[in-house]
Amino acid sequence: MTTDSSNSKSQLTMMPIHKKQIEIKTHNDLKNIIFLMFLYFLQGIPIGLTASLPYILSSRNVSYSHQAIFSFASWPFAIKLLWAPIVDSLHIKRIGKRKSWLVPIQYLIGFFMILFANDVHEMIEINKKINTYEIYMLTSIFFMFTFLAATQDIAVDGWGLTMLSKEKSSWASICNNAGSTAGILVGNSLFLILESKNFSNNYIRPFFGLESQKYGLVDLNGFMHFFGLVFIVSTTLILFLKQEKNFYHDESLDNNLSIKETFNLLNKIIKLDSIKTLLLILFTSKVAFATSSIRILKMIEAGVPKETLGLLNSFFQFIQILTPILASNFFDLTKPLEAFLKIYPIRIVVTLLLAIWVYITPQFFDINYGYPFQYFFLYMILNSIYCLIFSSMALFKTAFFTEISDKNIGGTYMTLLNTIANIGVQWPTTLALYLVDALSIKACVFETKPNMKELSTKKFFKDFLKTMHENTCYTQFEQKNCHSYGAKCIIQSDAFYFLTVICAFIGVIWMIKFKKPIFNLQSISKSDWKIIQVKNNQHLFK
Repeated sequence: MTTDSSNSKSQLTMMPIHKKQIEIKTHNDLKNIIFLMFLYFLQGIPIGLTASLPYILSSRNVSYSHQAIFSFASWPFAIKLLWAPIVDSLHIKRIGKRKSWLVPIQYLIGFFMILFANDVHEMIEINKKINTYEIYMLTSIFFMFTFLAATQDIAVDGWGLTMLSKEKSSWASICNNAGSTAGILVGNSLFLILESKNFSNNYIRPFFGLESQKYGLVDLNGFMHFFGLVFIVSTTLILFLKQEKNFYHDESLDNNLSIKETFNLLNKIIKLDSIKTLLLILFTSKVAFATSSIRILKMIEAGVPKETLGLLNSFFQFIQILTPILASNFFDLTKPLEAFLKIYPIRIVVTLLLAIWVYITPQFFDINYGYPFQYFFLYMILNSIYCLIFSSMALFKTAFFTEISDKNIGGTYMTLLNTIANIGVQWPTTLALYLVDALSIKACVFETKPNMKELSTKKFFKDFLKTMHENTCYTQFEQKNCHSYGAKCIIQSDAFYFLTVICAFIGVIWMIKFKKPIFNLQSISKSDWKIIQVKNNQHLFK
């Protein structure tokens, strides 16, 4: 009797303790979710800022070949597989596996933002003409920012796997999507809006009763200084106040490999016949849409305000967030590759329609009022359709990666597939930017009739007619020479439209060529994608 009563009493005293443990665990999860989202938000700032630079460069009449050079600043996220094994393997045990990289990387981002803020501001905001040397400098600076952000992403992704409890582990991807999207919007859309003199004077300053100024509310110098300080202060707090704890033991094989073993594992994955075919598909599938990133630059070139496009971009980001809900109602997500192939031709058609839209854009321009509301409303409809298609294809791709990845080495497997997919996006874009500049036909012309009497007093008048006739405005020297006469370089034949049609044609051929391999990959057994089998709780190569 005594024993029963003591057991009953023990159970009664244990119940509230167990309940309290659940409450503490839930509370910790909530704090960790907020913390993880903040880390991804920080990551999005340099990414968004890098993405905003082409808009600003285009408004400074920077050539597309120079834009192609700057596009390399976005490449680190596409090639982070090269150093991801180092980040995952090397660390200082006393500090923590992820904090060993996160803390110094975020300090570097903060210090470099402050260090280079004035130089970037001077090259972009003060100098009206940006030369080749400055383009290479800007590319190097922002390549470094993106490289550091990509390294931070590797560390945060790894920390996110162990920071949350098993019940809340799915929130890691939500934190990634929401946090990085918010950071990119601040670094891109919000910055472009606040940096704009016209937007600040027309909408923001009148609302607060402020007088119009010759500059926006913020500039690159101030923006980079502010977020440089945010990085330094927040990283210091993380260093001293945030402990790195593993909520559950991760039994994944790739979490315990050395650098050499990781690269050997990648080599074994690549040798699979199915992976070889998939990597070829990922590497070539985006050629059809190579000129898509140039579309915005063409609109800015036609006089569409970059800050308005930045504001619309936040709306398009919202559309992309809704994509998983909408796509699941129209497509069979159990066969993602087949869904990818079905939507592929629709994206080609919409890409061509948007190219036509860019071509007719100048027809909407009013010299007194700029571009009307109807123009932006129609653009929002057309580009929203494109965003839905674009995001759906990305969703199908990720769903297939998740489906086929060997769960015993999931991190390494997914990183490899995402790396090739990202490279497949980057290389056609960079090449297209170069080709648009190289294949476009330009000429040096006077917008108004020149004063020949005034020109005849100049010592280079003898070469005037010859220079004007032969100047193709291809090199920076020719462009400078053209401007020295008071003339202007204009595009007589724009290669953007020609390339868009050629890329679409290549896309049609790609669909015909890869239709059968794609259906074959979709039908392959999951076991054919694996290189690891588990026997007696041991991981063995097949």
